[in-house]
This record gives sequence, structure tokens and C-alpha cells, in this order.
Amino acid sequence: MSNPDEVSDQFVSLLTIHQSQLKGYVYSSLGNRDDAQDVLQRTNLTLWKKAAEYRTGEPFLAWAFGVARYEVLGYLRDRNREQERVVFHSDVVAMMCDVADAEMGLWPDRQLALHQCLEELDEQTRQVFALRYAENRPLQQIAETTHKTIDAIKSLMLRSRKALRKCIEHRLASAETA
Repeated sequence: MSNPDEVSDQFVSLLTIHQSQLKGYVYSSLGNRDDAQDVLQRTNLTLWKKAAEYRTGEPFLAWAFGVARYEVLGYLRDRNREQERVVFHSDVVAMMCDVADAEMGLWPDRQLALHQCLEELDEQTRQVFALRYAENRPLQQIAETTHKTIDAIKSLMLRSRKALRKCIEHRLASAETA
């Protein structure tokens, strides 16, 4: 660590670049968007506190996922104490984290394919996806904003998700054969 400001700038850049992967990892470990947002905030805070422990040149995402894993397990432990009930046993969550770890290497390719496939959608469909997934708006509000019925929005999203899945699979398969 030559200059703390340089390390901080680099660290902030890495943390910013990998936010979507961290969010996906935490969400796939918990399965609940609101819980995942809480744990992502805890994870970011812990990562920031441990920034000095990160070794420049080491894989940042693997290190960050390790921190996120402990935050997920800690969150579930604390929540279970408060509620005195177990939603997922810690062994199940650990297994879910292992699966997320195993698929970590596929995320950059999948994310690139998703972005490319999203660009192929028409503007209205991209707007609906942005309202739903980026802004977390309820379907009723999306329907009102776009002047469509809820059924029309559901149908559009279902067709579009199927098309996106097919597009992503096609791009990933093409990349493997190239």
C-alpha cells in the first residue's frame, strides 16, 4: 500500500464495478429482494471497513463474495434469533452460497450477454424492465405509467423474459464454439 488515497480510489472503483455481481450473489443466497438489499448494504460496509485487508492484484470478486457469504450467514443467524424460527437452515444457505460460488465464473459472460440481448429489445420493453427491475416498481404502477393493463404488462414481461433467456443461451453457446 503505497498511497492510501490510491488504494481507496482503486478499491472504490472495484466495489462499484462489481455491485451487480455482489447483489446477485446475495440475492441468490437469500432468495428475497428486501433481505438481499439489507445484506448488500452490510456487505458494502464490511468491505469498506476491511479495504486495507484487500491485496491489490488478487481477485477482488472472490474476496468480496467471501465477505458477503459471512454477512448472509450472520444476517440469517440474527434474523432467526429475533424471529425464533428458521426459514432456511444455515447448512442450506451454505450450500446455496457454494452453488453461487461455483457459478461465479459464468457471471461476467452471462451479464455481457444479458446487456447485449437487452439492447435488442424495443424501447417500450426496456422501459418496462427498467421500471420493474431497476426501480423495483409494482406491476400496477408500471401499468399506470405505460397506460397498459396489468395483464398486458405480465404478458409482455413473460414473452420478453423467454426471448431474453433464449438470446442469452444462444450468445453463450456461440461464445463457447468460437
